[in-house]
Amino acid sequence: MKKIFLLFSSIILITLSNSSPSSAQQTIDLNEAVNIAIQNNTNIATLEKSLEIQKLSTKGAKGNLYPNLSLNARWSRNNTYSDGTVTFQNGIPIEIPEQDTWINNFGVGVSSTVTLFDGFSNLSQIDLSEENESSVILQLDKQKYDLVFNINSVYFDILKKEKIVAANEENLNDSKLQLDRIKEFMDVGKVTMTDVYRQDVQVAQNELAVERSKNEYRKSKVDLLLAMNTDMNTEYTVSNRNIETDLTTAELQGVLNRNSNTEVLLNKALANRYDYKLSEQNIRINQTQLEIDQKNLYYPVISAFGNYNLNASNINNILGSRAFNFGINIAYPIFQGFSMSNKMQSSEIQIRQKQDDIQLLKQQIRSEIKKSYIDLETQFKQIEILERNIVSAEQDKLLSDENYRVGLGTLLDAQTAATKLNTLKIDRINAYYDFLLAEKRLQYYIGDLK
Repeated sequence: MKKIFLLFSSIILITLSNSSPSSAQQTIDLNEAVNIAIQNNTNIATLEKSLEIQKLSTKGAKGNLYPNLSLNARWSRNNTYSDGTVTFQNGIPIEIPEQDTWINNFGVGVSSTVTLFDGFSNLSQIDLSEENESSVILQLDKQKYDLVFNINSVYFDILKKEKIVAANEENLNDSKLQLDRIKEFMDVGKVTMTDVYRQDVQVAQNELAVERSKNEYRKSKVDLLLAMNTDMNTEYTVSNRNIETDLTTAELQGVLNRNSNTEVLLNKALANRYDYKLSEQNIRINQTQLEIDQKNLYYPVISAFGNYNLNASNINNILGSRAFNFGINIAYPIFQGFSMSNKMQSSEIQIRQKQDDIQLLKQQIRSEIKKSYIDLETQFKQIEILERNIVSAEQDKLLSDENYRVGLGTLLDAQTAATKLNTLKIDRINAYYDFLLAEKRLQYYIGDLK
C-alpha cells in the first residue's frame, strides 16, 4: 500500500511540473547574453570550421616531409593470333599451324619517393600553414570581440529604455495625484472644472508617453534577441548585475581621468586589437610566402625514389621474377616563362602594400580613440549640466505646485514645471547610459573590452 501511495504521489508531482507554464520569463545578464550570442553566431561557427580545415592543412604540410609509399597490383590478359602458313627451309616446305594464344600477366609492386632537399621550402610550407592557422584564430577572436561590443551596445540600450519607462511611470503617477488634488480643490470651490479637464488631458498625455516608452523598450529587447540569434518569442528580463548603474559624478570624473592620456591608450590598442594583430599576421604570411618563392627560384629539388616489382604469367610463380630499382632525381628550374620570378616580385609588392595598410590602420586607431574620448568627455559635461538643471527644475516644480495650491499660480505653470522636470530626468538617463556606452566603445577601440 505504501508503494502504491508513493507511486501515486510521484505521478501527481510530475503532472503538476509539466502543467507549469513553460513560457515563464527568464532573467538574462550581460555575460549570459554574450555567451548565447557567441554560441549562436553563424560567422563564428564558419570560422571555427575554417580553423579545423586549416589545422588539417598544417598536418598535411608536415606529412610532406615523410616519404610516400604506394602499393600497386595489376593483372592483364593478352591474346596473340596468327593464321596457319607454310615456310620453306632448304627447299623443304614446313607447315605452321594456326596459333591462338592467351597469356596472363600478374604484377605487384611497391614504390616510394621522398624529397631530400628543396632549399628547405617544405619546412617553410609548414611555417606558412601555421601562420595561416594563426590568422584564422585571430579572425575568430576578432569576430567574437566585435560581437561582444554589439551585445554591449544593445544591452545598454535596453537598460536605458527600462529606466525611461520607470521615469515616465513616475511622472504619470505624479500627474494622477495632481488630478486627485485638483478634484478636491474643485469640491471645496477653489478651482473650476476647467482645471480638472486640463489635468485629465495631461494625465492622458503622460499615459501615452508611458506606452511609447514601453514600446521602445520592447523593441530594444527584440533587438537583443536578434543580436543573440535566438528565438524571437523568448520572454525575458535583463539584469544590471555587475554593471555600475549609479555612479556618482566623482566616479564618472574618475573614469574620464583614467582615459585622458590617448597616447597610452594607443599603445595599449596596438598591443591588444585583433585587427592590428591580424594586419601584422598578414605581413608575416606574405614574408613566409616570399621565402618559399625565393627558395623555389634559386634552389634545385633533390628527391630519391625506389621501386620493387614482382611479375609472372602465373600467379603461383609471382615470386619467380623480381625487379628492384632506386635512384635520385635532381630538378632545377632554368626557365619557366618568368612565372616564378613574377610570383616572387608579386609577394614583395604585397608585403610593401600590407606595411602601408598597417600604417593607415594605426592612424585610424588613433583617430577612433581620440574621437571616443571626446564623446566620453561630452557626455560627462552633459551629465554635469543636467544634474544642475534637475536640481533647479525640482525647486521650480515644488514652488509651482505650492503657488497653485495657495492660489498664487496657475495650473499651466505647475504642468510646465512637471513636464520640464521629467524631460530633464529622461535626458539625464540618456546622457548617463550614453556615457557608459561611450566608455565601452573606448574600451573596444583600445582592445580592452571584457
